Amino acid sequence: MKTSGRSHSKGPILRSVSLEDLKRNSSFKNTLKYTDEVSPLKEPKVGTLSNEELLKDLDNMLRNKLNIGRSTFHADKRNKSDGNISALNFKAKSGLEGDIQTIDIQQDDEDGDDSRDDTDNFKLNDNSANNGEDGEKGGNTDNAIEFQDDAEEAEEENEDESFANVDELDGFDLNKVADGKHAPVNEKGEVDYNMPVDKEFQKSLDQCAASLEGRANAPYALQRAVDWELRMFYSLEQELSDWFCSSDYIHFGQAQTQFKQKVKDPQLFFDNETYAASAVERLVEDISNSLTSNLLALTYISMGCFAYISNKNEHEKVIRRNNLMFVPHVEKIVHVFKKIAISCRDDDKNLKKQTILLFHSSTILYFITGICISGKDENSEAVDLVVDAFDKANLLVFLTRYIESWRWNSRLSMRIRNMILLLFKLIVLQFGDDSVYKETKSSIYKIHGLVYPSKYPKKLSISPLHYQAFREDITSRFPDYNMPTSDLPKDVDKSESLSQFLEIPRPKSKNPLNMTLNVPEKHIATPAPSPPSSPQLMHLGEGPRPRKSFQTNMAYPCLYPSDDEEPEDDTLEDRMDLNFGKKLDNDIVIPFSTEEAAKILSENLKVKLGTKQLWYERDLFMITERGWKQQSEKEPYDYSTFNHDDELSKKERDAVLIMQRIDKYYKSCLSSFNSLVFVLLQTMESSLTNNFHRKTEVIDKNLLNMLAPQLEVVRAKELSLKSAAGILHALLKWFKLSHILKFEHLAVVIHDSRYINTCASILSKYSEIYSERIFNKYVRTSSSFWRECSLSNKNYRESYSIDDSKEIDTEVLPSFAYLLRILRKITGNKTQRLKELPLSIGILFKRYYRLYNLDMYHPILKITRELTPFKNKRWKSEHMELISGVYLYEKLELTDNWVTGKDISGELSDACGQEIALRALLQFYNFQHYETSMEDLGYGHRNSSSQDLLNKESEYLNI
Repeated sequence: MKTSGRSHSKGPILRSVSLEDLKRNSSFKNTLKYTDEVSPLKEPKVGTLSNEELLKDLDNMLRNKLNIGRSTFHADKRNKSDGNISALNFKAKSGLEGDIQTIDIQQDDEDGDDSRDDTDNFKLNDNSANNGEDGEKGGNTDNAIEFQDDAEEAEEENEDESFANVDELDGFDLNKVADGKHAPVNEKGEVDYNMPVDKEFQKSLDQCAASLEGRANAPYALQRAVDWELRMFYSLEQELSDWFCSSDYIHFGQAQTQFKQKVKDPQLFFDNETYAASAVERLVEDISNSLTSNLLALTYISMGCFAYISNKNEHEKVIRRNNLMFVPHVEKIVHVFKKIAISCRDDDKNLKKQTILLFHSSTILYFITGICISGKDENSEAVDLVVDAFDKANLLVFLTRYIESWRWNSRLSMRIRNMILLLFKLIVLQFGDDSVYKETKSSIYKIHGLVYPSKYPKKLSISPLHYQAFREDITSRFPDYNMPTSDLPKDVDKSESLSQFLEIPRPKSKNPLNMTLNVPEKHIATPAPSPPSSPQLMHLGEGPRPRKSFQTNMAYPCLYPSDDEEPEDDTLEDRMDLNFGKKLDNDIVIPFSTEEAAKILSENLKVKLGTKQLWYERDLFMITERGWKQQSEKEPYDYSTFNHDDELSKKERDAVLIMQRIDKYYKSCLSSFNSLVFVLLQTMESSLTNNFHRKTEVIDKNLLNMLAPQLEVVRAKELSLKSAAGILHALLKWFKLSHILKFEHLAVVIHDSRYINTCASILSKYSEIYSERIFNKYVRTSSSFWRECSLSNKNYRESYSIDDSKEIDTEVLPSFAYLLRILRKITGNKTQRLKELPLSIGILFKRYYRLYNLDMYHPILKITRELTPFKNKRWKSEHMELISGVYLYEKLELTDNWVTGKDISGELSDACGQEIALRALLQFYNFQHYETSMEDLGYGHRNSSSQDLLNKESEYLNI
């Protein structure tokens, strides 16, 4: 094998060029559960390297790894005046002056035997002895001169550093190692050039290696993944079972009895769909005469006639068939439900009977709603009929006000838990689930001429606020340069308007840290012909060298925009293809980097629908502030005017219908949102009293039976928590798509109801048991709707089985995801609300960060992203995994400086003003568009008498 091209007279030196030698040869690596799948790169053979590359490689290795500094070179110069001799002496110390034999890994491709040890694969190459004398004479002098030059360069680069001389290290003498005589020899007769250690230290190393061998099978502390996705509606099996609790099963027998009495041939009803439809129609039409018996029979039909079912799959099919029969009679069923609910709310007699009837009527509506959500694609016409019937009956508004009344007059007969579950599913049906939301959002963006924001964009973007800050920085540096502002609103003077706090750009030129920088030495009117030289990094005296930061003051124009005002390379401008990179009138050329940055940012400016809506309402607000009259024109975000637009496609018309339903609901329930949020948060707080029991603690069946009622209560509270949080999340999500200020109004109501404290308390309650709860380590109730139905039929009971071997319990995950997403929505871009987060919120986030799931990660990381700039270095170091997660899983902007570089003092000083300005804009928006609803909250126009009284009082006070 080829070597360095020289032959030497001294003993051979073994030099391996493969990193495989450095791998530890032990049984520990064979027992690893996780291995690196990246294939190791093959090392180049030394024979392909020249003498100069070898010397440079060794020079870098010794200088960087062994910390050889200029002291070594000075010692050589003091002893020998000739630079060549000094370099040769250093090579002799380093062991280069001798025969270099290279170890290469030879793999036996013919035999294919890979079972041999690594030491058997190493073969000595003896081709180095065949090198001629000419190579030695011609190579030593040139390499010595070059090595001396490298040494002098290293001396100049490390002028202020103090390196330790390798010769002074204990137990390692390069003079002794160079000849190889005093170095130890291993068992194979090879010279060992490792640093020798004493016996005690070697013994401790052996003990450490033995302990690592013993822990080869130890479990690794890695993040476990949870295969789960957040959705508003899961399978029909889970959603229908969530409706019932153990106390509801006692009504099943009575409902079955009434069905047998009302339907003459139950088996024919089950087999013949035409006979079944006629029986349902007869029961609905006669429901006013015999309310109780007919309603119980209809409930049994809605639940699938489980006494005649043989298995679970058949049961689901019958439930779908029977509830689709109710579609023509939905209005009648809704009317009966409202009548019973009002009796439970207002009457004082027969409350027990009315409560039972309320359960049955609401069960029918819940089953119809669930069937329509799950089968919106297969039975689209039937689903549209149900949605229209619910919309005409104002069922959403009725349930919202019904829950509102529970705040002032709470009754058990109102069955508030069932009403909350029903309201959640009705919102999903009336507005849409996740898939409908994506389609609607795409259509709405298309209507307004905006680009639909992709979940995984191919390019990074920049927000208008950050782009405006960048634009101000460029203008401060180059006053004559105009950046494109086609997608931004016109600049107006709003210094006296309250809306100035809504969006505040934070350019670097106005950052307080920038204000502390030095003023440019030369006056801007008389610039020097050439820029000043770089600052001298001189350090006199002992002690550590102080760190200095040399930054440009962004508040002053740039004196030297370009070092090439007449570029000779014309192809650079053509290659960059800058649309606005032109010479200015005063012959100042903008640097190419600035033009390129402006071009990239302007092309990737991302304007969202909510931003457009906010700009439009802000302009109207400023017009009203100045006392001007608004021009009567078509509002671009009033979807009631899109009814007769023939240019819209079917998807766009469906999206407009959803927006109209949302606007109708918002207008009708604007005055009820405060009480609705209060009741929902009160329901969520009931989960704070839950008690949990590990499976290892409850082994006895008798003890498990004793805990059954308590487990059932815990399940009911957790289901209420999921539904209550789901309502708030769904409303925030759809309101934001309808109009940004609808979303902001509900977010303000949720925040003012002390949601941050409620959310933090619930997260803290479950944080300790989060991982074990997800991995099914705690006892749960075994009762379910499907199990109860299987008990009424022998064949069904034999085919039904309970699967208790599930590893993951995901029933509580939607609650946590909703809580975190609501917290993110109400605190997003609101510094005043971020200040109210508890100090321990980072610790809670880290506990929920243990299990890998992106739907749980996203709200946590988004809050972390906004909270990090306001924390100190210690907090950042303790929560580095969360900060790293932002870069791993979240979408970043082109100009992202969220960790450092923010104007913290400015953000904090303007936080209160931002909150006040937002609330003023919300009041203006609601009163401008929903005046009737605002009157229910006490708002109204000021009459002339009150105005005259105010003027008289001001005259009296000499104002």
